[in-house]
Amino acid sequence: LMGLLLHLLMWWTVRAEDVTFVPLTREFLDRLRNETLYNRYATPTQYDGIPTNVSLSMFIEGMSSFSAQTMDYHLDMYFQQEWYDLRLEHNHTAPILVKDKKVFREMWHPDVYFANAKSASFQVVTDDNFLVWVYPDGRVWYDTRISIVVSCNMDLWKYPLDSQQCPLRVLSYAYPESVLRLVWSIKDDFLPVDRNPEITMPDMQLKDIRTGYCNGTYATGVWSCMTAVFYVEREVMHHVMQTYLPTALIVVISWFNFWLDVDSAPARVSLSITTLLTISTQANAVKLALPEVSYMKAIDVWMGSCMAFVFGVMIEFTICHFAKNRELLRCEPQPSLIVDTALSTLFGASRDIDDLNDEDVGISSQENHTALNLLSPERSEPRLRSFSANVNTNESRLVTVDISRRALHWTRALRNLRGRRIAQRIDERCRTIFPVGFLLFNLGYWTFYLLYS
Repeated sequence: LMGLLLHLLMWWTVRAEDVTFVPLTREFLDRLRNETLYNRYATPTQYDGIPTNVSLSMFIEGMSSFSAQTMDYHLDMYFQQEWYDLRLEHNHTAPILVKDKKVFREMWHPDVYFANAKSASFQVVTDDNFLVWVYPDGRVWYDTRISIVVSCNMDLWKYPLDSQQCPLRVLSYAYPESVLRLVWSIKDDFLPVDRNPEITMPDMQLKDIRTGYCNGTYATGVWSCMTAVFYVEREVMHHVMQTYLPTALIVVISWFNFWLDVDSAPARVSLSITTLLTISTQANAVKLALPEVSYMKAIDVWMGSCMAFVFGVMIEFTICHFAKNRELLRCEPQPSLIVDTALSTLFGASRDIDDLNDEDVGISSQENHTALNLLSPERSEPRLRSFSANVNTNESRLVTVDISRRALHWTRALRNLRGRRIAQRIDERCRTIFPVGFLLFNLGYWTFYLLYS
């Protein structure tokens, strides 16, 4: 309501006679319906051989729904057209008000249309939002309220740090420039395209409106065309809070891996996978809100870089785990050596034991050590002496294997300590490399997209 009052006040203050008007008269209707005096299919200057000038102006009441997905925006505006038709001159001191659309259709009026409009409609609540003033000198002023969805080919390579230029093109549909010429209205203290100062949008900010001309030559001739270009900037703070800050925090959380123990493989792997999946989910959510384009957007660079940093954390853990286990693999004995030693130890003694009779040898076990006790010294035959020598040899082999196992244990422990130290040094360096790298990336990212581009 406030916008409507401001709009009417703006035009009523142009001249004093605009405050009053004359109701539609029978004389005026008779003139319109007299085909001899008035031909509504002919332009006002058609028989004079000159084009009819139509002045256009707009008052933008509301603007919203700048959609990157559908590449369009919504306008709610008052659209004014003004021209001279000397056939409608009258003797009244005030303009005649026409509020009946049937009467208006009996008058000649420009057939302008919006070339890049997806859809448009007249406001009809609570009544048809239009009026026509016919001044005594034949000047006709036509005002109507229109809701329109306008197409805008947005360049999204800087999204969501972008600014857009969205034109609204107005043309005549049937009349070339030689018959009808469109011009922007020029009046003192009034802009041809003005706006409601209270216009606010959740994701965009209207910075400026500029008017221009876009006359084009076609096969049927030259057609008059006018443009109103809306310069808008995207509100960055919304995307900072919804996209940039959460993803940056996820990258920081992934760095907790560098403070976890090298042996905490389940914890480190689960943290890396969780952060990577979270980044992927947010990237998909952003992708669904945008159209499919053939170039890389600023948000794609950000999401891809954050995903690369998180993936780098997983690569770092893999390197640490490999460096730690590589030292252990170096000290592992050959499997064939272990099998041969065990077999020679066990079966070498068994063959000698099998050669003895039960009456000659008694076997007892004490403190986990196997001893062979002969029944009497007198029965020391050569076969028994040979068996005793074999037992002594096997005992020496057992001692050698035990020493080898202890050496292997200490070697493994030392190499494990060395591997852990290497992995810890990698973690310590990454605690600095990753934050500094992410900081440098942010510095380059924001500098490029906000300043140099």
